[in-house]
Amino acid sequence: MIVTRKELMEKRIIRIGILLAGTPLPQIVKQYGNYEVQFNRLLKKAIEIGNNKNIILEVKGYEVQKLEFPNIEELLELDGLIISGSAFSAYEDLPWINRLINFTKFIIEEHTKVKLIGVCFGHQIIARAMGGQVVKNPMGWEVAVTEVSVTEVGKKFFNTNKEFLRVQEMHQDHVSLIPPNFINLGYTEKSPVQGMLKENHVFTIQGHPEFVSDVVREITQFRYEIGIFDSDSAQMYLKNADLDDDSILIGRKFIEFLTSK
Repeated sequence: MIVTRKELMEKRIIRIGILLAGTPLPQIVKQYGNYEVQFNRLLKKAIEIGNNKNIILEVKGYEVQKLEFPNIEELLELDGLIISGSAFSAYEDLPWINRLINFTKFIIEEHTKVKLIGVCFGHQIIARAMGGQVVKNPMGWEVAVTEVSVTEVGKKFFNTNKEFLRVQEMHQDHVSLIPPNFINLGYTEKSPVQGMLKENHVFTIQGHPEFVSDVVREITQFRYEIGIFDSDSAQMYLKNADLDDDSILIGRKFIEFLTSK
């Protein structure tokens, strides 16, 4: 399809940096791409379904494990940043995690024009950076499609009357204490903080709206084979991975958040 000059001028370019805090399993990368590809797919689908045809996405990944971060000039061009999931723990004392913590604090405290979204590990990194608490959950894992109870603020934020939002999850660590000046968006019986909001600048979610069911199934099967999940748990997770979820609703909220003033 040929785009005319007038149509191009009417388009809005949204530039997003993905802080890649992990690399999915090789079989997942081969079939579904890395986190950059998976987020790009979710956001483009959300734009299409949301009828936001005037938006053009420009997405760039930064390998933060290799200490790749946007420089000041790049930050001036970005509308938002997304911190991805990771197999690492946000409370680990590793050079790249400590650098990510400091970068996150810098964005939140000094670069308020750049929207910041944290997903799973990213959600936990933001909590730790701003004075919250992240620990290994003594109640165990949350895996596959999970019903998250939505707070009253969460309902308003997501523009929904639903009591629950369903989202793919894959975590054992969780935010046990929300940071000062953040608002809780949702909770489950196992995890009290499933999403956070700080004004119109920072938005986090514990789940993985970018994951399709087969990605969760691949991770579950792998973790069963190496002994992380027992047989009964793995079977339940594999079944629940195929349940309907609200990934598009959440993806549309990502777009709305990234494009809001």
